[in-house]
Amino acid sequence: MSLLTSLLFAAIIGFAQAQTPTGFTPQVNTKLEVAFNTTMVATPGQQLTKAGTASQPQIALPSGMISNDETFMFVMLDLDVPPAQGSTNRRVLLHALNTGFKATQQKLNGGAVLLASTEKGPAAYLPPGPPATDTMPHRYVELLFKQPANLNVKASDFAGQQARFNFDITTFLKDKAVSAPVAANFFRVDGRANATATASGTAIRSAVRSGTGTATGTGGNARNTLAPFLGGAGQVDFSHGLAGLVGGLAFFAM
Repeated sequence: MSLLTSLLFAAIIGFAQAQTPTGFTPQVNTKLEVAFNTTMVATPGQQLTKAGTASQPQIALPSGMISNDETFMFVMLDLDVPPAQGSTNRRVLLHALNTGFKATQQKLNGGAVLLASTEKGPAAYLPPGPPATDTMPHRYVELLFKQPANLNVKASDFAGQQARFNFDITTFLKDKAVSAPVAANFFRVDGRANATATASGTAIRSAVRSGTGTATGTGGNARNTLAPFLGGAGQVDFSHGLAGLVGGLAFFAM
């Protein structure tokens, strides 16, 4: 096999395995199983609806990647928040940073083990809500990390505007000594009125085989009732924590 052929083959394999969007760092090739209610994110980049992603997803990993003593952290990012006034650069918004995920006794038919957490933060799940006036679907990346035993992240860390907007995952991982993600996935949501979902995945409830343990809530967390961000970019005071965040939802696009 020639060098050129080998390089092309490697590039094709790498592209086929990528579970994160092109150009996103860190790139991840291992698939995180993600399910919103009855819909699995079967293919990275699959288009879903705002209504279909209103509740935090359930997540699962292949059984060979999990041991009972491991704890995981789940992160979800919107890569395409419209630019702030006076800028042309789209922004990243942190939609969720949830800790404490453990393996349950529940498995998908393919053998993936459902993960669950009793924790609701430190950054609670915010549903996708790209505005109807946007010109493109938003990409939402889900990342799963092994959680360091000494991880120090508090809800107050995300009480301010800048803690969620322009969230830099690379800097966060370095500052908190978190290793590269073990799995990932991503989907798209289009806020325009004529947008349709391309979901055709297996219904999660019919795909789960229950054991002696159960997951609680959605994705192992209690269901989140926060409204999605809607409208244009602006400024809001987050000094009152999550209450301030909810009160300022109408001022942002996500």
